[in-house]
Formats: sequence, structure tokens, C-alpha cells
Amino acid sequence: MEEPSPSDSRTSRRHFLDIILGASLLGWITSVAYPIVRYLKPLPQTGPTGPTHLTRDESGKLEQNKFVIVPVSGQRVIVLQSQDQLYAFGAKCTHEGCTITYLPGQSVMWCPCHDGRFDMNGRVLSGPPPQPLTKYIAKKQPDGTIVISEQHA
Repeated sequence: MEEPSPSDSRTSRRHFLDIILGASLLGWITSVAYPIVRYLKPLPQTGPTGPTHLTRDESGKLEQNKFVIVPVSGQRVIVLQSQDQLYAFGAKCTHEGCTITYLPGQSVMWCPCHDGRFDMNGRVLSGPPPQPLTKYIAKKQPDGTIVISEQHA
């Protein structure tokens, strides 16, 4: 049997180092590229889709404060109660996305960021918002529960 020559052992060491360096380079590229790809990929829609039933706690807040903000299909929705009428709109201001609130004394929805105001139909009354609020459907069921769902065009 022939003994391995010194050049063969150098070649096998070199091959081993090439594999180690290649794996290190691949790991480095992956660690740099993964966060970039993850950032550029759109986020999945969060939350359950379809109609949302208000919980007892949310219904209690609606009775007390005349409004409540709830998640519907992954979006914040403001539910309002004025007299015996229910309204529901996207709670995100169309100007810069701040969360709006309801001023029951004035019967308007108000964005505290830049003093945008919306009427009870979601239309812009004043301020910088360029578009009306997104409308949702709010219905009181015969058993007293309130159901919020998306309005389909």
C-alpha cells in the first residue's frame, strides 16, 4: 500500500478550508439578505376575518362612552352610538393614520394629531384628511349583540 504524499494531505486540508470558508460566506449572505427580504415582504393580514361580535366588555364601553374601538379583520374600527343609531368606521385617520376618537357632545369624530374632523357619515368636515373614513356595517342582533362587518362594494 502506498502512503499518502504530502501534497495529498495539503489538498485535503485546502478542500476542507474551502468548504468551511464557503459555508461561512453563505451564512453571512443569508444573515444579511434575510432581514431585507423579510422587510420588503408585505405583512399578512392579522386577526380573524368576517363579522366581529362585540364582547360584553366592548358593549359596556359603547354604552358608557358612546364609542368603542374594536379590531375587525385586522383593522381598527370605531363603533359609535348616537341616539338609537349605530355607526362603524375605520378608526385610522386618512391623513396620517392616527387613531380617531368620538366627541359625543359635538357628534363628530376627531383626529387629535392634526385636528381633522369627520361627520357621522365619515365625511371630512375640517382639517387635513384628504378622504372620508372607511365605512363598516354595524347591526344590533335580536339577542342584543352587536355585529360589525366590512362593507363590500
